[in-house]
Amino acid sequence: MDRQVVTGPGLPPPIGPYSHAVRAGGFVFVSGQPGVDPATGEVPGDSFDAQARQAFTNLATVLRVAGSRPDLVVSTTVLVADHADFPAMNALFEEFFPTEPPARMTMQVPLPRGLLISIGCTAVEAP
Repeated sequence: MDRQVVTGPGLPPPIGPYSHAVRAGGFVFVSGQPGVDPATGEVPGDSFDAQARQAFTNLATVLRVAGSRPDLVVSTTVLVADHADFPAMNALFEEFFPTEPPARMTMQVPLPRGLLISIGCTAVEAP
């Protein structure tokens, strides 16, 4: 089985020793994407909406660079720092995946650097 680390322009700098994504066996495995601005490497404010929109934008960018796209996502893992943000996350999830949403696991966990959300996924490579 081939295994390829995904790199490319427009990806936010990783905040740890991991790859943004790995392609293997026709799938793309995307690491948790925090709401970090790829241009500055900084968290764009302390509002959940700003961070969540940036996290979903980062996820879409990684998918594109990896040769996939949001409609090919089969499973997601969403980490939120505060359960109270769950309704806002649901609304954004519905916006990002408007039809046939992927499977999802969502957990409340402490996140580093004042982050409020991180989202990772597994997707199929685009044909």
